[in-house]
Amino acid sequence: MKHFTHQFTTSPTIKGRVFPTFVLAAIFSLSANLTMINSAAAYSESSEQVNSEFVNTRGTFVSQNQSNSLPATVANAVKKDLSKRTGIPPGKLKITDYKQETWPNGCLGIAEPDQICTQALVPGWRITVTDGQKTWVYRTDNSGRNIRLETQNISLNSSKSLQFISNETLIAATPKPSQIPSSELPPALDKGIMFQAISSGGFAGRTYQTTLMKDGSLMRVRIGDANDSERSVKKISPQQLRQFQKLLNRLPLSQYNGLSYPAPSGAADYITVTLISSSGTVRYADIVQSELPKSLREVIQAWNQITSTR
Repeated sequence: MKHFTHQFTTSPTIKGRVFPTFVLAAIFSLSANLTMINSAAAYSESSEQVNSEFVNTRGTFVSQNQSNSLPATVANAVKKDLSKRTGIPPGKLKITDYKQETWPNGCLGIAEPDQICTQALVPGWRITVTDGQKTWVYRTDNSGRNIRLETQNISLNSSKSLQFISNETLIAATPKPSQIPSSELPPALDKGIMFQAISSGGFAGRTYQTTLMKDGSLMRVRIGDANDSERSVKKISPQQLRQFQKLLNRLPLSQYNGLSYPAPSGAADYITVTLISSSGTVRYADIVQSELPKSLREVIQAWNQITSTR
């Protein structure tokens, strides 16, 4: 019997196909590895840039993955504005702290002379910037198009070197209240009135009284207007009325009754607001609103929302 040995051979055609296949696979593998390495390096570089840019006042890094991270457009707008004011290159300015705020009006709570401010609430940011020697505090809206310088020239080496410059400045600490003189206290509210606010001062120096009735009517008049030409009357929704009443019950003004939170010494063109409810009366300067006790700020913000409703 003959033994046959079957030898498998590969034809030249098949060999020609297999070799290029192995070469292509090796190229794809090498390309993928290079892509992963480049991506990792780019991510590392990007993370380093972000972390070196945003640090808090304690010198620790602030995570930029948080939902309330400061947008780069806002940060750049603040640096650009400060650079114009001081001549310091934007690259030498660092943002050391930031937090979200809701400002009381379109002027972000800092009105300039002869400027009319919209009364709607404006969400935005309070941002602290430094050049390593001095610190500046800014207020912005969410887009960075509306920017106001709040404080400047704060030396990092001394907490007592705060310098106030016209009306664009504001003390950084909560203002210490004083007692409203008894001669300046408004009369008690009538039975049909839920809440009242009296605002005076500013560039125009006028005084306005805004009254919320228990039926939801909201009336605004200018004190001293003989022709009553600036009177306006509107009505808020029953839901708004109930919500505001619940807020007043939860955060009564009695805990601040008779207190006045004044403007910083040397400030000008600010507005003094007196709030009156059945439980108490409190007075404050609008440029220190963001520094008031939290519960009082809640009442003010709710009231501003009501008065800005059309």
